[in-house]
Amino acid sequence: MRLLSQVNLNSLKIVESAARHGNFTRAGEEQFITASAVSQRVKSLEDQLRFKIFQRGGNAVSLTPEGETYVSRVREALERIVAASMEATGQSQEHVLKISVLPTFAARWLFPRLPLFQQRYPDIVMRVSTSYATHEFTTSEFDLEIRYGDGHFHGLQSDLLFREDLTPVCSRKLFHEVLGDKKLSKVIPDDLRHFTLLHSDTCTQNWQSWLGFAGASFVLSKAKSIYFDSCMMSYEAANSGMGFAVANRAYMASDIRAKRLVAPFAVHHPNTAGWYFVSSPKSLAARKVLLFKQWVMAEAALTQRQLDSETSGEAAMAV
Repeated sequence: MRLLSQVNLNSLKIVESAARHGNFTRAGEEQFITASAVSQRVKSLEDQLRFKIFQRGGNAVSLTPEGETYVSRVREALERIVAASMEATGQSQEHVLKISVLPTFAARWLFPRLPLFQQRYPDIVMRVSTSYATHEFTTSEFDLEIRYGDGHFHGLQSDLLFREDLTPVCSRKLFHEVLGDKKLSKVIPDDLRHFTLLHSDTCTQNWQSWLGFAGASFVLSKAKSIYFDSCMMSYEAANSGMGFAVANRAYMASDIRAKRLVAPFAVHHPNTAGWYFVSSPKSLAARKVLLFKQWVMAEAALTQRQLDSETSGEAAMAV
């Protein structure tokens, strides 16, 4: 085994790219090498480290717990190298906005909207990191984070984007295969026992919480279950017709409006926790941070109004 001091910097960049895309092919396109070369670089680094960075499954890859921690630290180190190089050449970081976002929040809510921010503020360069880890602002390179919690983050400024609001969803095709022409308004929680329930290791209590709220906890012992290592995978499985996932409505609203998914239950389980814009008081003084905060808060408010309007419409139809 080669010494860890001989780890290749390009290999670290390739691993970071693969983690960000969740795909070796896209990482190869970004790094101008083949997917096979990406796989070889990753394998070589894993041999040096003596642990697996990625779980491989078809075209997609996901980080192992050890890989999540390692890539998070590699990403921070690479950003410091870039920052040091820019400082050394007299280039300013004033227009570079560095944010850390939860992976599912990023993919299901932020990324579809981010082009709007880029169009409005083309001078701001975005550097987006997706991670479940939280960072110490005094030592990290991030300007802000999107965090999940109760809003109490010691010593930090936090502003609520929207609260979690859970409801079960499944593909329209699967719904009709199992329940035929049954009207959505006639579906009751007990009907879930005829479906497979899709669980997530990162949202372990969601099904238990929703079914308890709906008065149907018994369904857990009657329905089949499949477990995934992330909420994102359970949502994708629901889209693919594998079963019902219980999901935050803000994440799945576009799929429901496009009729790819159905959300047949009027029971929406609100949660006291939610997603927050989090930053240090010092970073909020920066123009780039303030502009992003104003934009993302406005987008979140729009999302909440749309969800409230849809809930009101469902209630009116049920009367």
